[in-house]
Amino acid sequence: MEREIAGWFVRTPYVLLLSFPGINVVSAADFAGEMGPIENYAHPRAITGRSGLFPSRYQSDRIDRADGPLVRRANHALRAAILAIADNLICCNHHFSALATRWRAAGKDPRHTHVKVGMRFCRIAFHMVAGRQVFRHPCLRERSYILDKLLAFHTEHKTPIAETLRDLNYALEQVPRKEYKAEAQPLAARLELLQRRGGKGPRPLNEALAIVLARLGVGSVQSSESGDSDLT
Repeated sequence: MEREIAGWFVRTPYVLLLSFPGINVVSAADFAGEMGPIENYAHPRAITGRSGLFPSRYQSDRIDRADGPLVRRANHALRAAILAIADNLICCNHHFSALATRWRAAGKDPRHTHVKVGMRFCRIAFHMVAGRQVFRHPCLRERSYILDKLLAFHTEHKTPIAETLRDLNYALEQVPRKEYKAEAQPLAARLELLQRRGGKGPRPLNEALAIVLARLGVGSVQSSESGDSDLT
């Protein structure tokens, strides 16, 4: 089931979200499925508005409370997808984990932190998908790599090589050309490691990586002079 979802997901610009550290194939595909075409959203607030990711407001006479629970009328499936990603970011993304720790020390309600991270994700995700660009953030030096993360997903799910190569090629069509060189680096490292094993690794994977690297504009992978692996 997850492999089938991934096969649809890689055909959309939402695959660019895999460059966001802390977001995996399943959570990004879930978000994409609930979102629909990004063209349906004029700005990031349209996402948080549709998902009801804002507090309800109670007004009566002189009473005006704008800090109630999240509004009831909303797309709850989209809200759940966003908050699931917020969970991942708090646990697996150093920047958002640090923010959550800071807010917790300041006495903020954990629910506030959860929603706040979700709202920030929506803002960044909108600009990534609508602008067809990979993750960039001033507080994080490096991004994740889309094709490498997708390959790891299919390796874990033991996807046949033909399907893996198909999905990598579809995902590549969504990646900006200026990012090809960066996307090639982890794949080239994987291929080099397989080559250094002296043919002990799965040969179809070697060939698939070579095909993708060729599309990325990278030719053969050269081993270091010492012959020792410099991979960690």
